[in-house]
Amino acid sequence: MIAALTGCMAQGGSDDSETTEQGVSTTYVDILDFEKTDQDQWYDAIHALNAQFNDECGDTYCEGDWSNIVPLTFGCSVSSKAGSVKDCVWTFAAAHGEVDAKNAAIVVDAPVFKCSIKMKTTAVKLAKLLSTADDKLRVTLPGAPAGATTIGEQLSDCFDHPLDYTPGTFSTTGTDKYVSARDYYTSSAGMDRWYAAKKALVAGFDRVCGDTFCGSDFGDLQAMDFTCAVTKSSGNVKTCTWTFGGSYHVTPEHGGLLDVTAKTFKCKVDVDGSLSKLIDTLVAPTIPGQPDAIRRPLPGFTTSAYDAIAACLP
Repeated sequence: MIAALTGCMAQGGSDDSETTEQGVSTTYVDILDFEKTDQDQWYDAIHALNAQFNDECGDTYCEGDWSNIVPLTFGCSVSSKAGSVKDCVWTFAAAHGEVDAKNAAIVVDAPVFKCSIKMKTTAVKLAKLLSTADDKLRVTLPGAPAGATTIGEQLSDCFDHPLDYTPGTFSTTGTDKYVSARDYYTSSAGMDRWYAAKKALVAGFDRVCGDTFCGSDFGDLQAMDFTCAVTKSSGNVKTCTWTFGGSYHVTPEHGGLLDVTAKTFKCKVDVDGSLSKLIDTLVAPTIPGQPDAIRRPLPGFTTSAYDAIAACLP
């Protein structure tokens, strides 16, 4: 069940007094299951909201402890009769990987965030508001608490309360032999090649997710940090870790407070070869009929990044 956190999880607007003609207590449904919700309008609005967050994160929320916060799912529960919003939660994940310079272990800090978005309105009005507002993060929410009247203001407090925050520890004895792939190259050209390799992996995941991994309960899986430990003296890759975030919401029929599960997945990806060869493998142009970056055999193995995450993701 959802943990109660100051600023992150709290009850939203409701119409607890609503009863049926027989006096039966209010029941609740997911906003997408409410009969008057325009599903296309809702999906388009949330897609645009996610896009705005991604566009602005680097200059706002992502200037703090985590530079790559990604939005997962924005969901709401509403009363089944009137469609009054009971509870809304927007989930996020973040990941930051570091290499232990002494033993090549990859230490990944990958928190999640369950951000309650508080308001008092109806499903129809909320969908219309978010679909028509030019600035969805800063539009005033009906019935929102004073001092936190917009989605953006409510997120600011939520990101101060990470869940599953595990920064890990590093070795204090021995010599520094290893470095993260992002720090191996000192030239801009080398760094650009590494980022292009990571971009190719993410693009490959996005292409296959809808028909594979995103068909599970975690339908909003997002690829995040990809970190490799590299031997400084030789440039050989010791190991890699690819981190993902995902969540899902369940609306209890009674009570209406969303039951939210949000998790990150740290997937080991085996490589036995130089960083340069790994990058060459991932950035090579895709030939029709041949596998793209995520399905290409990795240096030293017959298996691919796809095979590695298939054994790790739900």
